[in-house]
Amino acid sequence: MKSREFERMSPPSRRRFLKLMGAALAAPMVPSAVRYAAHEMCGVAEAQVPGQPRYLIEVNLRDQWDHGQFFVAPGIATYGNLRRGEFGRQCAMFFQQAELVQKPNRVYLTPQSMDLEPHLDDIAMIDCLELSVGAIHGHEAGNPMRSPGRSYQQTAGKLEMYLNDPIDNFPQGCEQFYSSTPTPASFYNYYNKKVDPLARNGIAFKGVSRGIHTAYHFAAGLPGGELERIQNRDMLYSSFPETLEDLNVLQSQEEADAMAEILRVVDPKFLNRRRFSNIAVTNHQQNVEEARKLLYTNQTKLISMPLTEEETNYWAPDIPDQVGVTIKGQIWEQFAWAYKLISNDLCRSVALEFDYVDVHDQRTVDQMTVMTIQAAKTLSRLIAKLKESGIWDRTLVAIYSTDGGRAPAAGSQGNEGKNTVVLAGGMIKGGYYGDVGIAGDDGDGHVYSYSAPDVGTGAPMAASTNNDGRMAGKYIWRTVAKALEVPDEECQFPDVADAGALPWLLKS
Repeated sequence: MKSREFERMSPPSRRRFLKLMGAALAAPMVPSAVRYAAHEMCGVAEAQVPGQPRYLIEVNLRDQWDHGQFFVAPGIATYGNLRRGEFGRQCAMFFQQAELVQKPNRVYLTPQSMDLEPHLDDIAMIDCLELSVGAIHGHEAGNPMRSPGRSYQQTAGKLEMYLNDPIDNFPQGCEQFYSSTPTPASFYNYYNKKVDPLARNGIAFKGVSRGIHTAYHFAAGLPGGELERIQNRDMLYSSFPETLEDLNVLQSQEEADAMAEILRVVDPKFLNRRRFSNIAVTNHQQNVEEARKLLYTNQTKLISMPLTEEETNYWAPDIPDQVGVTIKGQIWEQFAWAYKLISNDLCRSVALEFDYVDVHDQRTVDQMTVMTIQAAKTLSRLIAKLKESGIWDRTLVAIYSTDGGRAPAAGSQGNEGKNTVVLAGGMIKGGYYGDVGIAGDDGDGHVYSYSAPDVGTGAPMAASTNNDGRMAGKYIWRTVAKALEVPDEECQFPDVADAGALPWLLKS
């Protein structure tokens, strides 16, 4: 049964109405029976109604961030005679075995990461990935998981990665890389604007505290891929000025009449034929009224980037301040701004940058505490807000140790041991993938072993005590693209074309 009001609309009005209807009916609280009936009444297949966008928050952590107490590697967590300490080959994981909390899927939490517990089904930490290669013990602004194939040589098809993110002392710690693979937020910015030309450009908040370090955001020449660089909070506020949003989805009388008819004239027999449950059929009229309230609110909402006192009281408590020189935004502020941007659909690709000033020759209890709490508590609060807003299933948070992670040895540097990525989202299968263990004693500490996850299964592979046997970054890159529903044909860059998404990281 078709809608008379819908059939009376002009073709342009129909297209606009279908887009609005798709946006409205995709809201998570709209009953599926109402959604199905609306599509039927308009005489279109559900697949023809524009889908809802996905969102990416890319977090770039410098310098050589250590996630060793965010999720503890099972091989470290279960070793019975761990030599902990702040120097040399001692292990910089300072909690006793009895203080760790074991969870499903090989996850071990510390007291500092327990806030993540409600969300563990959707958080994956992938360890023993391809290492950073910067000349100064691994420091770089590229990262092999963000731009697989980046190289010091400008071979055919590779462009300069560094041109749009200048630093004070180039190329120390932020080197002269060339690549043909775009970094994630830039790539998704390109793709999102390709499928929705009206979408606003994505941003990169340049939150690293020192002018000598940065993260490269690289569009690889893709049209519209370059992110807007936001240098500080004032620039963010001016780029997204205070606005008053009309929450009414349908704006014309013609559209309102069509939607009212669609919601009203649904025969219960139609729902029975589609095998909806008796409860769904019985409650249909109540569902219609609930859906109507969602679509016609007669309300407005103030959207403002500066955080209110209430918002600050949610995001800030117990998060250590940034350890840096020029503070552009605390990590909790950056996560709060990112949440505001995507939950209000102001942009769909947001890259953040944050640093803990470079640590050499030691890792202290305090340093590990600060990094763990900054990463774990802010992520937990972000996930809770995204769930509350109903967009968690469509949002991916990708956290990169931009210039490499750290081996467990307290005196290690970023070109040794492991590189780590954390992926979180409603489409992610939570767990700890890979492993770091103890292969023997070394002075007052240990020889450490590293097991990358198997590409096909996710299970830890054979251990290595050197830098061999790490998982190539291209698999993480393709997994991020798949999680964002970017088609494979858009991913045919030379250094990732022969890889696929990791099936054990994505929910079906």
